[in-house]
Amino acid sequence: MQGLAFLRLQQISDSAIPIGGAAHSFGLESLVDAGLLGVESLDQFFTDYLGEAGVVEAAYCERSAAACELSELSQWLEWNAELGARKTARESREGSAAMGRRFLQLAARVSACELLRAAAARAAESGSELHLAPCFGLAAGAFGVEAGFAAPAYLQQSVITLISACQRLLPLGQTRAQEILWNLKPAIAAAADRGRSLPLESARSFTPLLDVASARHPTLRTRLFIS
Repeated sequence: MQGLAFLRLQQISDSAIPIGGAAHSFGLESLVDAGLLGVESLDQFFTDYLGEAGVVEAAYCERSAAACELSELSQWLEWNAELGARKTARESREGSAAMGRRFLQLAARVSACELLRAAAARAAESGSELHLAPCFGLAAGAFGVEAGFAAPAYLQQSVITLISACQRLLPLGQTRAQEILWNLKPAIAAAADRGRSLPLESARSFTPLLDVASARHPTLRTRLFIS
């Protein structure tokens, strides 16, 4: 990967990018509230999460990174709709859609990239739902990032965002958080590799506990997060 593409990838994969990630826990808040997730179980939880939902997200991210032509935007919008349909919990689905839309708008604005501007315009005109993984992949491809680098960067950004949510929900310090992220590197790479060879028509993830927790999130008496 060339230096300029690498620098652009670093910027869009920064977990501090202002797309609303800090407002979402994607069901983690409900799991903590129910006593089903603690600091001691985070390593295994995120490993399992990457092996299921992470593989599916990686598959859509990588395919999107290779769709760098205006003629492929219709197919790309269909991939967004497919991924949204695979997210069973409304709050998590809406959170992914909100972050995807903001990410695409931000990437299009700062880069003035014709492809990203066209994608944002097509989505707005058609009322299409966007999701973060395909939007990240499309932007990475448009910025010259090789498709094989897009999915691992996306998954790491996603995991960092979730670990940050755990730091607000649990007694999780900075050092332990960094240890967890470091230990998850092989799982991130493995999820990206599996997503690369996974046909989108057979992309499935089995996360019933997290899906139920996400669906129950609106019923919590006190909430720190939107989802």
